[in-house]
Amino acid sequence: MRKKERVKERSYLPLIAFALIAMFAIGCIATNQPPSGGGGPPQSNESVKPNESNVPPVVEPTLYSPYYSGLENMVNAELNKTSLNATRGNYLPAAMFGELPSIPKDLYQTQVLFKYYQLGKIRNKTNADKKELGPEYWTQPEWIPTFFTNGLPFIQNPPTDTYYYNWAEYELISANQMREKSTGKVTTFTPGVVAQVLANKTIEVKVPRIGVEGYTVFPSDMVIIDAKADTIFDIYTVLYSGWYVKLYQGVKLAPIFPESAAIESFQLFPDGTTSVTQTPSETQKYFKVEFEPEQFSLPPSFPVFKSDWAQLIRMRITVNESTPKGKYVIGMDIVPPSREFNDDMLWKYKTEYRVGGVGIGRPFFRVFVEVV
Repeated sequence: MRKKERVKERSYLPLIAFALIAMFAIGCIATNQPPSGGGGPPQSNESVKPNESNVPPVVEPTLYSPYYSGLENMVNAELNKTSLNATRGNYLPAAMFGELPSIPKDLYQTQVLFKYYQLGKIRNKTNADKKELGPEYWTQPEWIPTFFTNGLPFIQNPPTDTYYYNWAEYELISANQMREKSTGKVTTFTPGVVAQVLANKTIEVKVPRIGVEGYTVFPSDMVIIDAKADTIFDIYTVLYSGWYVKLYQGVKLAPIFPESAAIESFQLFPDGTTSVTQTPSETQKYFKVEFEPEQFSLPPSFPVFKSDWAQLIRMRITVNESTPKGKYVIGMDIVPPSREFNDDMLWKYKTEYRVGGVGIGRPFFRVFVEVV
């Protein structure tokens, strides 16, 4: 991955599960996908309670789930392609997955239903009886819909940097070692480096270009259709380190209110609209947005997928009591952390730490909200 390379995944907006849920033991209609926060998933367990001391009640939001025959056909077609029992092939070394939970047998079926219907809540604060999708699902790289189309090919065939050494000064003494003739110093190549002697006696050394920065979010779009003034609701997404990234990245999450936004997948509002136009300075008066975790270091995905390379992000939205009815869009931006935090991380990770904050031209995570 090139430096400053930006990772952008196509957004897959989950919808509420309907009759297809009966096919699996996941149960219950669901909301988003889970990531895991800097110190693990958020631990608070608020329940719906009456408005006390002017604190709005925490409610469970409703994601809109449009139903039409074309969508059903798409889902069935994808389900027919999945194996009943998911097994991980030998497309990558098994050690890369050593820190992750065992892959669930129904991973791919659940992924399809979650992708289209948001099957199974990742986190559910107001009803402990409802089932949730745990990290055994959303920490798997295969859970991200673009893993096989984008991620895997990139990891298997990363771009390389090529260097040339004059045969008069260096000699290749083995497949992975080169010696400087004048000093006798031996350089041992790291795994993945390919060296060969060309016809002109030049030594060619190809070094894989390891990623130093990048991340992706799944899901990246969500539609809430029943927000009410003077309430609080939680929604979740998962933030992942980019493919082939070997450094810890310091990130801070911040709300952003774009002037306009259009849903990038099959999702829509109940009236059929798929876009929102708003005045950012006005919209931010109506919503208070908090993230948990807000500031953290995102672990790498290479040479192994770290156990917390996927971070569960809670986005808590408080709707102001004076919020007019209508459609709004609230985004999650990623910005550099505070100087104090970066100093701490540099002390901890040394050269394995990088200050994150690259953009992709739009909020990484967007919540389309209809206040009724």
